[in-house]
Amino acid sequence: MNEDQLIVCDCKNINYAEVKEAVNEYGYDMELIMEKTAAGSACECCLELCDRVDMTLPVAIEKIRKEQKNQTKKI
Repeated sequence: MNEDQLIVCDCKNINYAEVKEAVNEYGYDMELIMEKTAAGSACECCLELCDRVDMTLPVAIEKIRKEQKNQTKKI
């Protein structure tokens, strides 16, 4: 499975690519990302370790932050 297709919020069917897009637009503020994507707005399982998601929302945001930091270093 492509990393962008990993499920971050099962209830709202939010994938990693959608979280990445929200981070690019709104920064690393988890509450703002939750508001803009609706991730974490139902059962909140995606906010902590849960077997229904491939990656939790906090882990996804941190991973994106690290990826962007590494991209900046390469430039």
